[in-house]
Amino acid sequence: MNFPIIIRLAGVSYGNCQANIKQFGCKDTGYYALMRESDNTHDPNCIAVSLGGVWHMGYIPSWMAKDLAPLIDAGRVFNAEFVCVNEYPPYERVGLTVRIVEATP
Repeated sequence: MNFPIIIRLAGVSYGNCQANIKQFGCKDTGYYALMRESDNTHDPNCIAVSLGGVWHMGYIPSWMAKDLAPLIDAGRVFNAEFVCVNEYPPYERVGLTVRIVEATP
């Protein structure tokens, strides 16, 4: 897997993600944290994307999480950098595109 990788987050309609993306989906935010949810019953490779560990933005898509989760579990650190908010006029729903980068030690 070669980094950086640009992806659209999955699960952006879950919980408060829509409100969080609308509020914190901007270039001034900088980086979002990748947080493993290995106890997630839907996907043991689950990786949530959040701001400050508080504001949930969405999830790494499962096709990527299956390869990225073992790297995180092995101690490597990755962040998600803001790329753009995906808007779908005339709908109110938004999405978030991020660039996955490995943090430098």
